[in-house]
Amino acid sequence: MNGKPSCRVYLIRHGETANAGQICFNGHFDVGLSEGGQEQFRLISQSLESHPIHSVYSSDLIRTRTCAEIVAEPHGLKPIAHPELRELCFGEWEGLSVQEVNRKYPNELENRLKNIDTFSVKGGESFHQLKDRVIPKFEEIVADHPQDTIVMLVHGGVNRVILGHLLGIPINNIFRIQQEYGAVNVLQFYEDNAVAELIGGTHHHIPAPLVREKKLPIQ
Repeated sequence: MNGKPSCRVYLIRHGETANAGQICFNGHFDVGLSEGGQEQFRLISQSLESHPIHSVYSSDLIRTRTCAEIVAEPHGLKPIAHPELRELCFGEWEGLSVQEVNRKYPNELENRLKNIDTFSVKGGESFHQLKDRVIPKFEEIVADHPQDTIVMLVHGGVNRVILGHLLGIPINNIFRIQQEYGAVNVLQFYEDNAVAELIGGTHHHIPAPLVREKKLPIQ
């Protein structure tokens, strides 16, 4: 990629949730982390300790705010939370398990899987609406850090929408992007262009800190 490196983004999904065993549609449902999820982020935090992190962002939901605090603490930073970075809203499905949705809303889950880009639960959002909410805030944050390294602790759907937008992947194909709990993605911007250096990695895969070109003093 031509041009000098600009903003570097560690785009990370929150850790395992307390209700992960039930496979729930959490969306805006404010569930916390499991013990395993907290341990995931202690390891991620350790892997990022040597990196020059300038700012840490999250959604305003507790599962991402907790992860952001764990990552920010070694750098002496206070995370910044934005509601625009929340997960897709599932409306009437909020907090329900897959089994509960299949029982209460027959055939609706199948309909969603066939129409990922346009389907929305009553009272909820479509992925197009999620993209319209997330991308402007993401671009605003990146623009505020033209030469910085930042961390964004958000959600699986949010990560997929951002990655899909940057890589030109249609919304109906974004579930081809794997984003497990604690998934680490590394985006390196070169002015307005982004290179995905890592997608769906773990703390083991976090690359070494970027060494930026040092500016020589004027003689």
